[in-house]
Amino acid sequence: MENLVMRLLATALAAAGLAVSLATGVLAQSEDAGTGPRPSAPEDRYLLAPAGEAFLRLDRDSGRVAECRRRGEAWRCVAVPDAQLAMEQEISRLSDELAALRDENAALQKRLGETGDAPSARSQSPSTPAPEAGKEPSFTPEEEAELDKALDFTEKAMRRFFGLMKTLREEYDDMAN
Repeated sequence: MENLVMRLLATALAAAGLAVSLATGVLAQSEDAGTGPRPSAPEDRYLLAPAGEAFLRLDRDSGRVAECRRRGEAWRCVAVPDAQLAMEQEISRLSDELAALRDENAALQKRLGETGDAPSARSQSPSTPAPEAGKEPSFTPEEEAELDKALDFTEKAMRRFFGLMKTLREEYDDMAN
């Protein structure tokens, strides 16, 4: 789970960097030496930014980003995966999985209550005490420190990401005026 959070955070930060580069890279519709004419786009809807031998196209209406490359005599734009959408889909999937696990747990507890069987001492791990009803799980000091470290990193990254988004919005508003 920590690995997934770190990957999603890295994707979000990469998206923030892409958004900043798009905001600062307003293109002139001229020809590059050796690459031919740049892809044409309505000035009021799309914003293009160079990205190596390709261009990134930001659709101002939908917020979607596409990578445009020259293929023979034509330009072809392919949508860049949306990190926010991927995170929302993963959260939705995990929420559904959590609900299913809770239902399964409730059914197992009900079945256990009907048979009157108590869990054996062998089924409980000696290093992991069984949680008491109504109590929050406790962490070791090392686990608490690691959790605090991860939360601090996440908070700093999110503050930086949203700061970049605020700057991008301000630059976009300034360009529109």
